[in-house]
Amino acid sequence: MPDLLDSLPTLEALFTPSPESVASSIKKFQAEIKRGLNGENSSIAMHPSYVSRPTGREVGEFVALDMGGSNVRVTVVVLAGDGVISVKQHETLRLSRIDGEAADLFDPIAAFIGSVLEEGRNYDLGFIFAFPTDQAGVNRGRLTKWTKEFAFRGVEGNDVSELLEQSIVRQTGTIPELKSVSVTALANDTVGVLVTGAYSDARCDMGLIVATGTNMAVAVDRTLVSRPLPPTVGNPDEMLFNMECGNFDGVVSIQTPYDRILDAESDSQGQLLEKMISGRYLGEIVRLVVAGMISEGRGFSGWNGLNSVFRVPYGFTTEHLSDIAHDETPELAGVGMLLNRLGVGAVGIHERSVFKKTCQLVAGRSARMVAMSIAATTLYIDPLLESQHVVAVDGSLFRGYPGYQEGVQAGLQEMLGDSAAERALVSYIRDGSGIGAAIIAAVAGAGSS
Repeated sequence: MPDLLDSLPTLEALFTPSPESVASSIKKFQAEIKRGLNGENSSIAMHPSYVSRPTGREVGEFVALDMGGSNVRVTVVVLAGDGVISVKQHETLRLSRIDGEAADLFDPIAAFIGSVLEEGRNYDLGFIFAFPTDQAGVNRGRLTKWTKEFAFRGVEGNDVSELLEQSIVRQTGTIPELKSVSVTALANDTVGVLVTGAYSDARCDMGLIVATGTNMAVAVDRTLVSRPLPPTVGNPDEMLFNMECGNFDGVVSIQTPYDRILDAESDSQGQLLEKMISGRYLGEIVRLVVAGMISEGRGFSGWNGLNSVFRVPYGFTTEHLSDIAHDETPELAGVGMLLNRLGVGAVGIHERSVFKKTCQLVAGRSARMVAMSIAATTLYIDPLLESQHVVAVDGSLFRGYPGYQEGVQAGLQEMLGDSAAERALVSYIRDGSGIGAAIIAAVAGAGSS
């Protein structure tokens, strides 16, 4: 299949932004951080979280609600001080829908919280809400817009903590355990990951999620912010910011035609960086490449038959992408079997090879764009790289895609230099956002006591 093989250099060029274009993206990213911090209109919003990093000495038993997508998690966390954390209980609820009325979202979640708690004891609850939120206090915040294709009515523009509290109150009659719950803290999941990392390691000043969506949080010294900021719970000289950097629009110049098609057909406006990085979209980008090659007669003919996932938007997923990356056999037999299950007939080794390479290019660009975000943020808060910075990372894509973490670290070496890259260390923390919600509840409870 010479035509298909001849397409590889073009695909490699499309999905491998040049060092110059990456350096330009870093400068644009930093300019947007500055605008966001100063309260100006920016594609990186820099929402204040009203809380600082923990000291690592907070103690007690707390409950965390983590809503980052269709899987909702409730965790009972015990903080022992000295950076020591233990999980007493951890349960997951799979949402049955992503649209409806507000009560269709929060009522089942409230009932789920009640099913995990012990009756007769009081709980401070930390609520991780992984959607763009404009906070008005450590436990108050309005959803500014749904992302990740969520579309519950009556939530945008409203306080999500208050909506959760209303659902809790509605169900206390039948679920008595809910009478003892107080929503003490509201935070973005990236802020949760950051404080989990910081509870055990004081060098941790960034949090990153790479999963269904992507976003970062960063600890910023108040001296770097020119506008007045509200008081911080915890360390008054520092504020954790939910960056909402998935919305960064400074990547237009490195978008491929497939990125533009995906954006035009998506229900979520903007989120241009997220659409290059996150698990929600990587499989769809690969599907659009395949569809484009078919329509141009350059290969993958017969891949869009009646039973093929490649004719269905989002039919090819990032989980499939990961499965393909795991196949290291010379004949790529696993890729062939997976394609067969996905409705594609028998394909030759050349097609399997080009397809796997396409998947690797899309995932590799994702890791490189994550590195760009980390490099830009690190250089903003520490231009001379005088301190060591730890980035706490959670998320299914970062954890599950083979070689992803190594790809991020390689990107940091490219962008910061080999020695400088050691000043920005990436550390994976499983379930960091949920544990972080409990830690924030502890910091907020101490700050209000």
